[in-house]
Amino acid sequence: MTIDTIKALNDMLILKTMNIKNLQNFILLFTRYFFSLTTLVIHPLFSSDFCTIDHASVSVYAVNSESGKVLIDQNSDLSMIPASCMKVVTTAAALQLLDAKSRFETHLEYSGNIDNTKTLHGSIFIRGGGDPCLGSDRIPGSLSWKKQIEAWATAIQNLGINKIQGKIVGDASKWEKALAVPSWTWEDIGNYYGAGACALSFHENLYTLIFKPAEKVGDKTIILRTEPLLPSHTFVNEVTTGPKGSGDCACIYGSEFSNVQYVRGTIPTGVDEFSIKGAIPDPSAFCAVLLTQELQKRGIIIEKDDKMQESKRISFHTTYSPTIGEIVHWTNQLSINLYAEHLLKKIGEVVYHEGSTASGIKAVTNYWKSQYIDLSGFNMADGSGLSRKNLVTTKQLVEILLKMKKSNVFPIFFESLPTSEVSMRAKSGAMSFINGYVGYVDKIAFAIIVNQCSNQQDMNDKINLFLLGLNKLNRDE
Repeated sequence: MTIDTIKALNDMLILKTMNIKNLQNFILLFTRYFFSLTTLVIHPLFSSDFCTIDHASVSVYAVNSESGKVLIDQNSDLSMIPASCMKVVTTAAALQLLDAKSRFETHLEYSGNIDNTKTLHGSIFIRGGGDPCLGSDRIPGSLSWKKQIEAWATAIQNLGINKIQGKIVGDASKWEKALAVPSWTWEDIGNYYGAGACALSFHENLYTLIFKPAEKVGDKTIILRTEPLLPSHTFVNEVTTGPKGSGDCACIYGSEFSNVQYVRGTIPTGVDEFSIKGAIPDPSAFCAVLLTQELQKRGIIIEKDDKMQESKRISFHTTYSPTIGEIVHWTNQLSINLYAEHLLKKIGEVVYHEGSTASGIKAVTNYWKSQYIDLSGFNMADGSGLSRKNLVTTKQLVEILLKMKKSNVFPIFFESLPTSEVSMRAKSGAMSFINGYVGYVDKIAFAIIVNQCSNQQDMNDKINLFLLGLNKLNRDE
């Protein structure tokens, strides 16, 4: 009899001697007693303490996807913060709820009319459709930001316009205005990996901030430039010079739609230039500025007329994104937060006709419930896993993997998961005090998540031992 069992029985005895009539308390104590009799499922290949870490929470679940046999079960019903393992929940749902062959569309439109002097009495609109790859050549087929702007400028010139009595407008109204998720931390949202999803995102909503460090440690640095140029932004530079080889220890602080950004921390001495990446605060306005500059460079006169009446728009050029399947692939392969957030809002748009984080979460949650996955203890706060309000159990993650394996989109999903070993495909997730993996080792579907572990080395060592053991287990199954 375990210590927990004795304690539970003792509690029940105390309840009886006190003659308490509260049935609810009795049921709770009985439940505690019952579960104290259960044992963990641990394969003989693993020691009983193979994934216990002092002061940390560890959850593991592994199943033979062919037989359904549970191979490992330790705290699989414990709600854990998944970090980027959450992308599995989002991308799997995206492949089921969106057509994997479909694409986002961005339209160039104009209002008003073009007269015989080649003057447009109206405005040019870039109407965003939620494309996360617009202005990024990361995925083959997409244009870099410079080439994309040039392509649009050429399309406008082909209308025969020499003058615009209006303005260039970035239209992101298809989705909600909010970019960042409310529960993202202050140290995340100003940095490139904390860029929020906009209906008119551009260049993955990131810019590069380039510094010149001092020669002496502790001295102030100088901001040289941004790429692309952000002419209307002010940077309050509090970054100092750190030791040689100390790496990027600088952080950008600033909210969405704010032109003032604060930069703090250190960058290393010993180099001529050092760059960090930040999140563009207002992507749609940024996109419109770039196109305005390119048109002016080509000699097209733009006379802003804020009094111009809104009129019917005419679409004259369409830019298509890579397919949803390709976007899912790179979301998981490179763990791109922005792509995951775009997929989530697109799901909300398609299912509930509202491009918002909230509607996307509702659609994803309801979808997995419809697949008979018990979501007790589950909480979805975003699509990428950046929020620490995300909660998921390893059992839920594995059940999603098992559902996907029976799906006709499984080949796309499977190929999207990074390869860490010859027979392993798994999505990792890591933040401060958090690490995890979810994926497949041949016929084994598994998930392991560690939370609240201050010893990074111990956490990594334990997870690596588990993954090695999983490979051995796969050969024995």
